[in-house]
Amino acid sequence: MSIKSAMRISRYLAKAGLASRREAERLILDGRVVLNGKTIIEPWASCFNTDVLKLDGAVVKLPSSTQIYKLHKPQGYLSTSKDNRGRKTIFDLIRIELDHLMIIGRLDYKSEGLMLLTNNGELKRFLELPKNNFERVYEVKVKGHLTNVNLTKLGSGISIGGISYKPVKAKIFEKTKSYTWIEMILKEGKNREIRRILASFDLTVVRLIRKKFGPFDLGLLKKGETKKLSLEEFPLLRRYWTLN
Repeated sequence: MSIKSAMRISRYLAKAGLASRREAERLILDGRVVLNGKTIIEPWASCFNTDVLKLDGAVVKLPSSTQIYKLHKPQGYLSTSKDNRGRKTIFDLIRIELDHLMIIGRLDYKSEGLMLLTNNGELKRFLELPKNNFERVYEVKVKGHLTNVNLTKLGSGISIGGISYKPVKAKIFEKTKSYTWIEMILKEGKNREIRRILASFDLTVVRLIRKKFGPFDLGLLKKGETKKLSLEEFPLLRRYWTLN
């Protein structure tokens, strides 16, 4: 952002890694954002890089560049920064200094596999929005067997308890007398989506592992390990290489 160009405050907060654009608008409406000593309540308000912007009394500064990390989440960790019940979170696994990191595509407590973290709220939103069609690839072990009827329903989309789920690509790649391993590919990430869909088929999920998210893959990363990624390796994300 040049001295002469203005940026919406909600976008500035998102770029600073403090919230998504929508969350930033709520922060403004709640009166928690101050610009040059004046509380801002208009979500469409803008600022210049010469202005002093504060959130809850702390000065907001943009990092010099976008950072993105991948993490191999084990089971038994929450996808959040802290838990009131004292349970372990993914941030207990991270041993490097990371400022204002946001989670891209959460995994539930019992799930494992690829997680992404970034300091760029706009990048987070870009990757998570269903309309951008980024595939999430999972390997799922279930107790029981998936039928051809189940596979047809998955491929057509399904509604459960008033919630509609988009079509899911699914194929069986291993089968025993009691269990089935399934590859499932989704383009949205509703809360506990896979578990709810499979439960509607009377199938119990034993393991759920995310292997890929958009252009990112788990690779050989060991459980609990974090790796910084180079955005230059992902041309699709070129516009997010820097924050300024």
